[in-house]
Amino acid sequence: YRGGKFYKHLSKREFGCDYATLINALRDALPAGVTQAVGRVTAIETSVDRQRVTLMDGRVIEARLVVVATGLGDVVRQAIGARRVVTSKAHSLAFGFTLAGRAEDYPCESLIWYADGLTDKVAYVTLFRLGGRMRANMFTYHEQGEDWVKEFRAAPAAMLRAMMSPLADAWRGFEVEGMVSTRPVDLTESRDYLRDGVVFVGDAFRTTCPTPGVGFSRVLTDVDRLCNVHLPVWLATPGMPAKKIGAFYDDPVKREVDEKGAAVSVYARNLAVGRSLQWLFRRLRNRSVRSLVGAFGRRWRRFSGGAVEAVS
Repeated sequence: YRGGKFYKHLSKREFGCDYATLINALRDALPAGVTQAVGRVTAIETSVDRQRVTLMDGRVIEARLVVVATGLGDVVRQAIGARRVVTSKAHSLAFGFTLAGRAEDYPCESLIWYADGLTDKVAYVTLFRLGGRMRANMFTYHEQGEDWVKEFRAAPAAMLRAMMSPLADAWRGFEVEGMVSTRPVDLTESRDYLRDGVVFVGDAFRTTCPTPGVGFSRVLTDVDRLCNVHLPVWLATPGMPAKKIGAFYDDPVKREVDEKGAAVSVYARNLAVGRSLQWLFRRLRNRSVRSLVGAFGRRWRRFSGGAVEAVS
């Protein structure tokens, strides 16, 4: 839903499950020969040949390589000696909440609504089925302490009706059940990460903004390049020195995906809230183009044999 009307209808297969359920399902799907040790890391000792990971209950795990995939967690990174640097503080703010009633009570299985204001700090709202309920994620460029955020958390249904008024009746007035959760997003990078016996992947290495939706492909690229390109080469020869591991960080495919993810994160924010004339002009241009498309619908003229035919 964009520009005040339905823009496109899609039919695709989606799986409505929360993050914890997904992760536990992936763990359960691991082959029987894979050893799983659940615990909290308290210390890591690294070297060129062997790595030692100590858990809170005293267990020690030894391996040739430690893959750090701890997301935003900083304990393991600090234990290794790497640093996390914030490149864009409070880059965006995500909201999560559940609409009242059953998912079957709503007009479709999912909806993406794009904001259309020149100065609106809301990027889009996505509504989708999750466990028999209708869940909502809203991605914005507001900051946690703003009055707008406090007002939304206090009266989410009223503010959703104001933003998405043409859809309010079909979506049962956007009544919200339970609390509204918020998550501020910083863009971060790891520094001093090139070390013997350790490799950082995914958000543990670098984060992107969830608003443009590039994080999942970036993580999967890291895993694909590490497992299918670099690990077979590393394990074929003795030792795990930093020089060997550096090939992963220099991988051209990984670097391209990382750089594009960072660039689109900055671009999306500037396009929404950038104050320079450049970004004000782009927002005005985009809005004007969408208005023209909306005015003419999906109709255009096709000339054939001197006749003019309207085509939908």
